[in-house]
Amino acid sequence: MAEAKLLPGRFSNVPTIIKPEDMSMDREGEGWRQTTLADARTIGAPAMVARRWSFQPGAIGPKLTHGEADQLLYVIRGSGVADVEGERMALETETVLWLEPGEHYHFEAGENGLEILQGFAPGEEM
Repeated sequence: MAEAKLLPGRFSNVPTIIKPEDMSMDREGEGWRQTTLADARTIGAPAMVARRWSFQPGAIGPKLTHGEADQLLYVIRGSGVADVEGERMALETETVLWLEPGEHYHFEAGENGLEILQGFAPGEEM
């Protein structure tokens, strides 16, 4: 397999492979964990952020809001509920939740846990 090479363009280290040792576990609570997969630190510019949220069965995540960014949240595995502005929305494996800037939300994991890939752009400054 060819190694990713740096090409001239918008970002100094794109394309790139981000390895697990370069990712950071940012926050952790009772039964949940947030891991940053890619951000300004790893890609060299605040273009986007990708995070993995992992929830143990029955865990309730923190209340969240993103004021500046649309978000795409993809359920990798498990099931649960997204509470968005008080509306409870069922989450199942391979479903996608789209959130607009400013929406308040949190996640509740089902009996088999919940794992979500979160992406938003623009990203946050370093």
